[in-house]
Amino acid sequence: MRQASRRSGVSKDRILRWQSGQGIPDPEFLKWLAALGMLHRRLSHPLARAVPPVGNRPPLNGYAMTSALLTIGWSERTLAERLGEHRTALRRVLEEQGYLPERQSRWLEALADGHRELLRPLPPICFSPDF
Repeated sequence: MRQASRRSGVSKDRILRWQSGQGIPDPEFLKWLAALGMLHRRLSHPLARAVPPVGNRPPLNGYAMTSALLTIGWSERTLAERLGEHRTALRRVLEEQGYLPERQSRWLEALADGHRELLRPLPPICFSPDF
C-alpha cells in the first residue's frame, strides 16, 4: 500500500477508501497497477523465460543493484527473499565478487527498466464550477 501510494502519487487514504469500497477507483490507477502486476508475474524469478539474455552488459555491482532496488521499491531483504538467498549470503556475494551473478543482474535490471517505463498514472482532471 505504501509503495503504491509513493509510486503513484495517490494518497494512502484514498487507496484505503477504494479498498474498503468507498468510492470508485481511478481507472488510470487500476491500469497502472495491473501493468505492474503483469510485469512482476512475467519476471517473477531470475530463471523466468522473459528475462533478457546475458549479452555483453556487465553484471550489476552494489551501487547499480541499490539503484535498481530503489526504482522497484524493494529492500535488500526483499531481493534476497525473491532470489531464495539469505540476506547475509547476498551481501557476501557482493563483497567477494563485487557484483550480482549475470542472470540475476539481467532479471533485476529488467524489473527496474519496467518500473521506469510504466510511468505513474495521471491524476484525474476535475473541473470546478468556480473556474
